[in-house]
Amino acid sequence: MIHFTRSSIRCGVAAFSLPLILLGQAGAAHADQLPFPEQGYGSVGGPAAPGEVVDLTVKERPGNPHPTAVEVSSPALTDDTALGDTRRAWVGAGRIKKSVKPGTYPVTFTLRHKSADCVTEKDRDYVCDYAAIILRSKVTVSAQDETTASSEGPGFGGGLAIGVASGAVATLAVGGVLLRLRRRRVPS
Repeated sequence: MIHFTRSSIRCGVAAFSLPLILLGQAGAAHADQLPFPEQGYGSVGGPAAPGEVVDLTVKERPGNPHPTAVEVSSPALTDDTALGDTRRAWVGAGRIKKSVKPGTYPVTFTLRHKSADCVTEKDRDYVCDYAAIILRSKVTVSAQDETTASSEGPGFGGGLAIGVASGAVATLAVGGVLLRLRRRRVPS
């Protein structure tokens, strides 16, 4: 049976944890300030009716590190809003909630920089943790009404009425031409 004393346990913990602490410090540089804080580009497509999908695009300002995560929040968008990283920008789509009334709503993009590539020349080989960038945009929710359907065409009933009316006009025109031709042939 092996008996461990308190001093041997402390030495073992210190010997084990010291390299971990040093490795953690050597791998991450700290960067308190972004080169261009609170700057970037956030775009929301629209206007869109409730239940429709809008395009979302988020891009950091050149000179800032590329975000490692982007969160989207808005009272007009559903919770299943998804963005993907293309390494040039974060793009995706969000669906307008069906219960939202027409109007303009704020959209907030939170760009996170946890373990991002450092932007300074001396720290290029390290990763840095930068403060989050908050970008704001707006989405316009349009009214969902029946006028959109009527602007696409007359619909079935309107098309039927136009067809009947144009058929009647064509029949009368052909009948009038035939009647004239008969009157010309028959001498009076």
